[in-house]
Amino acid sequence: MTWQRNDPALYEKEKAEVEARFPELHFVVENDLVYVRGSFPVIFEGQALDRYSVELQLARNHPAGLPIVRETGGRIPRHLDRHILADGTACVLLPDERWRLWPFGSPLLNYLTGPLHSFFLAQTTVEEGQPWPFGQWAHGAKGIFQFYRELLKTSDRRVMTMYLDYLAAKKVKGRWPCPCRSGRKLRDCHYDQIKELRQRISRKDVERSLAILSAAGESAVEMSEPQPCPPNP
Repeated sequence: MTWQRNDPALYEKEKAEVEARFPELHFVVENDLVYVRGSFPVIFEGQALDRYSVELQLARNHPAGLPIVRETGGRIPRHLDRHILADGTACVLLPDERWRLWPFGSPLLNYLTGPLHSFFLAQTTVEEGQPWPFGQWAHGAKGIFQFYRELLKTSDRRVMTMYLDYLAAKKVKGRWPCPCRSGRKLRDCHYDQIKELRQRISRKDVERSLAILSAAGESAVEMSEPQPCPPNP
C-alpha cells in the first residue's frame, strides 16, 4: 500500500502545506503514485529571481524515501557537471547526506525550501557564469568518496571501506577491531562515532555506496581536490 492510501491525513497535510507556500505547484495522483508538478520559484531576498518547470515523484514509502526530481522544461543541460541525468532527473542530494539536509520525518515542504531550492538557486547562478555557490560533490563514486573523506577525515580507501562495512552491518560488536586501524577494539575507540552514523545513514544507502565504490576501485580516489562544503547554505 502506498503512503497516501496508508495515511490520507499525511497526504492532505503535505498537499496543503506545499500548495499554500508554492501556489504554482500541484499534487497529482497517477497510477497510485503522487506527483508534484508545476513552476518552482527561486527566491532571493524575498523576490522570485527565477523559475523552473519541475516534477517531483514522491516515493511509495514517502517520507522515508527520497523524491525523484525532474527538470521538465529542458532548460538545464543534461550533463553530470550540472547534476542532471539524460532523462532530466536531478541529483539534488547524496542519499548518505540526507540527515544533514532533509532528516527522516521532516515534511516535504522542508525539502522544497531546503535542498531543492538550493539546487535550483545554484543552477541559476551557474547559468549566469558564476561557480556553483554552495560547494558540491562530484557525480557517482567520486562524489561518494569525497563525502566520506570529509565525514570520516580519511583518504585511505581501506579505512573508509571498513567504516562503511560497519555502517552496513546488521549488528556491530564492540570486540571488532576499530576501522581507524589504531589496533584497538571498537568499543575502546570509535564505537560512539559508528553508533551515531548508523542512526543517521540508512544501511540501504551505505550498501549502495559500498557497491559503487567497490565497482569504481582506485578510480574513485584519483580525482581533483573536492569542494568539501555540503551542498546547502
